Amino acid sequence: MSLIRHDDPVFDPADADPSVDLGVDFYQYVNGGWIDANPVPPEYSRWAAFEEVRTRNEDLLHRLLTDAAAEPGAPGTPTHWVGRYFAAGMDEAAIASAGLAPIQSLLDQAMAIGSVDDLLAALPAFHQIGAGPVFGASVIPDFDDSSVHLLYLDHGGLGLPERDYYMRDDEASVQLREAYTTYLTNMLGLVDFPDAAGAAHGVLELETALAERSYTNTQARDMDLVLNRRSVAAVVEAAPGLGLRAYLDAIGAGNVTDLNVDNPGFFEVVHAVLSDAAPAALRAYAVTNLLRATASSLPPAFEDEQFRFYGTILGGQQEQKPRWKRVLRAATGEIGELVAQLYVAEAFSEHAKERALALVHHLTAAMETSIRNLDWMTDETKEAALQKLAGFTPKIGYPDVWKDYTGLEFGDGPWIELRMAARRLEYARRIRKLDEPVDPHEWAMAPHEVNAYYHPLRNEIVFPAGILQSPFFDDDADDAVNYGGIGAVIGHEITHGFDDMGSRFDAEGHFRNWWSEHDRAEFERRADVVADQYSEYTVLGELTVNGRLTLGENIADLGGVTIAYAALQDALAETGSEMIGGLTPEQRFFLSNARIWRSVETDEYMRLRVSTDPHSPPEFRCNGVMANLQEFADAFGIPDDAPMMRPVVDRAKIW
Repeated sequence: MSLIRHDDPVFDPADADPSVDLGVDFYQYVNGGWIDANPVPPEYSRWAAFEEVRTRNEDLLHRLLTDAAAEPGAPGTPTHWVGRYFAAGMDEAAIASAGLAPIQSLLDQAMAIGSVDDLLAALPAFHQIGAGPVFGASVIPDFDDSSVHLLYLDHGGLGLPERDYYMRDDEASVQLREAYTTYLTNMLGLVDFPDAAGAAHGVLELETALAERSYTNTQARDMDLVLNRRSVAAVVEAAPGLGLRAYLDAIGAGNVTDLNVDNPGFFEVVHAVLSDAAPAALRAYAVTNLLRATASSLPPAFEDEQFRFYGTILGGQQEQKPRWKRVLRAATGEIGELVAQLYVAEAFSEHAKERALALVHHLTAAMETSIRNLDWMTDETKEAALQKLAGFTPKIGYPDVWKDYTGLEFGDGPWIELRMAARRLEYARRIRKLDEPVDPHEWAMAPHEVNAYYHPLRNEIVFPAGILQSPFFDDDADDAVNYGGIGAVIGHEITHGFDDMGSRFDAEGHFRNWWSEHDRAEFERRADVVADQYSEYTVLGELTVNGRLTLGENIADLGGVTIAYAALQDALAETGSEMIGGLTPEQRFFLSNARIWRSVETDEYMRLRVSTDPHSPPEFRCNGVMANLQEFADAFGIPDDAPMMRPVVDRAKIW
């Protein structure tokens, strides 16, 4: 029997599965009906609450971009840039007619590579248009002084999702590498590369050698490993073959004296690793990196082959999304704040922003109370934690100051030329930041995205307009529903400031230990409980969740629900507790939280997710949290020994 009634103003009984005991599987109980009614659409790898919201946003943006393409408006306005971009992206005839001509000079440079030094010399031009051979360079706040920027060198250069795809020797992994080699062969064949099959095997061998020197996904989350300030002189001395000074000069960062090297061992040996590859393999490696970065705006044969491997084989997606959605996704990545200005003007109200900001204040207050009441933390560390919390900057909806796109010029050429112009402009803008103070108004995500984030170097929590809608946020819903939805998301991002990574940064965003030795050891012990819990979960009957890779997100999920529930109790103390639809506020809170995680995925996508995603699979983002919360058990009268609940002595509790 379902607790949800047909007269409930928020919850639909058809979404639930009343045949399931909520004390056995709360996620399935809340979402089973929806899961049965929503198979993964062929153009998706998963279908989830996030996709439902994203699709609504896309439908609105489709109209806005179509209108902008029909009437672009005055040069220099968002409507003009977005309209020109979208029209060019939809002009398939012009894309096909242009062929490879827009990237021919880069392709010629790749085809002429005869040595490692030639490959390294080509990196600046490739990196500026989004291709990523060997390594990458990013500009973000300095982890020692977050008021200024620092250049970060990031090892990479892999075509498969992460290094272990090259290492595993099970049958499925071997078959996947064979499929990847076929993809490389086919892409090289499209540009008439000599002995494409042999060169593809050379690329796989080269990338495997790079992977052997790369960090695992779990290691890449270890701040002690990845934060390594070095002088340029020291890097040149340790890796003389890298050609670092020439690279920095070419990208416009020749005046840099210090930088961060995320994996010093990788950079010290990368020249020797590349030197073991034949010149043909180096050429093929450069060519495939170039094509991977541009395939979606080249003639159909390139995009289709790219989709066949990355969309279908890796993700289980059976069909390409409609072209307009692909162009919109590209626009979000390349001119995102121009697109967002059209979206915000149409879809986001100041009232929604005010209510969301009020929720942030209530959740922050609940976190403050939680910190003050911790029985495992000493007063000295509590004070430092409270200082950090007080230093949080919340950003809601959209930036106070929009990004400046001055200098962006779209000619009359095919779509790829517009895309490369946007990429080069953004790359140059980031490099210029090395000489500028950190802009407090800057966002790291387009405001129409259905997402949220915490930035440890800025100590800020950001909630774009795109996510502030049902089922996450409903301006007409009761408090319990909103606290269980967007409230838990807000709490999640707040808790990221105090997870295994975020807790290494202080109130100013500096990488600094503000913990006593005793308190840090106790935090690590409690975090280990979370890691061990999630490492016991399996999907598809064979894959084990990586509790270390997902630790930060799991801590944030647990903390987010915990403080959102506490904030709801504070709100109810003021407004009173009222039954709605026969449900208590506490029950509605937990039902709302379970609902935001509803999701169906292809098997291929789930395998990819478990290997690469720092977020746990959706069912565990629900059940894994509830299993630790006595408040959840009390809300539904679930006994301590119910299958849903962990033994009391084993339950995780950090914040």
